[in-house]
Amino acid sequence: MKVLNPRVGMLSNYEVLQHIIATKERYAAAHLASSAAAAMKAENLETVMREVKDYLSHTAAGTQSAADIDNFMTAMSSHALEKAELLQIINERPDSIAELDCIIEEMDARFDENTQAELLDIVKKWLPAKPKEPEQVNGD
Repeated sequence: MKVLNPRVGMLSNYEVLQHIIATKERYAAAHLASSAAAAMKAENLETVMREVKDYLSHTAAGTQSAADIDNFMTAMSSHALEKAELLQIINERPDSIAELDCIIEEMDARFDENTQAELLDIVKKWLPAKPKEPEQVNGD
């Protein structure tokens, strides 16, 4: 495979997750519509798709919807954030100003404390919380 246009666009984790789900559904439909041999795909592809889907389902992408992201982007349109910063906020869904500071370059110089709090409020209002981490049980 050859990349013709590198960095034409960036995808959020939500978009990648939706693409993988849709691809798996297409493969399942092709399997039902034709013989199993005609719908076969590489075993490695199935493994990669399953592992990426499992990983993304336990990140912020697992609880987001297209409407959540659209509302967030609309609310953030009045702030001068870079596309990459918006994408990282969507992917990471920060819970504190400290986390937001790690994403937004030179946040202290670009935004006063009130605006920083407003940015965090927008994140908390429009982007759903990350899924809870499954509790690990020790064998002790």
